[in-house]
Amino acid sequence: MKFFTNIRVKLGQRSLKKEVAKSVRVKKAINLEAAREIGILFSMQSEADFDRITRFVNELHAVGKKVQVVGLYHYRKLPPYYAQKLSYDLLLPGDLDFFYRPQAKFAKSFIEHEFDMLIDLSPANDFPLKYMAAMSKASFKLGSSSGEDDLPYDLMIETSGQIESDELIRQLIHYTSVFKFK
Repeated sequence: MKFFTNIRVKLGQRSLKKEVAKSVRVKKAINLEAAREIGILFSMQSEADFDRITRFVNELHAVGKKVQVVGLYHYRKLPPYYAQKLSYDLLLPGDLDFFYRPQAKFAKSFIEHEFDMLIDLSPANDFPLKYMAAMSKASFKLGSSSGEDDLPYDLMIETSGQIESDELIRQLIHYTSVFKFK
């Protein structure tokens, strides 16, 4: 089963490379203070992941940022803690095509939206979210680098192995707050 999944992901990655080559976006470096609209991608494995993202989004809302969040949940049925809050869009297995590309309307809308900043907090092996990050029309893309090639980010935080999203969030806030772009 894992073998067929890997083949499907590889075919999806190949398709992504072709699509990215055709797409056009305006790149513009921007710091967190100047960003007005922020898109966030994350992988939801547990309630703790959901709570981390909720805290981060609340901090951004507190300083006047407009935030849109898309998460990836690997199970067909929504978890009870999410159903109570329903504040973000979640990709479920039924929202992905054969090659694990997102097909939901909200995913396509997210990709087409020209965010000032896109923050990808997902691990490297979540292809649907990497697809969304690569295809996004966001001006400035941020994410983690763990040694892979062809990452779609303008600013990468190098990570060795798995990093907690709290630490990645702190690093991204630090670097996007320190830099002043012209």
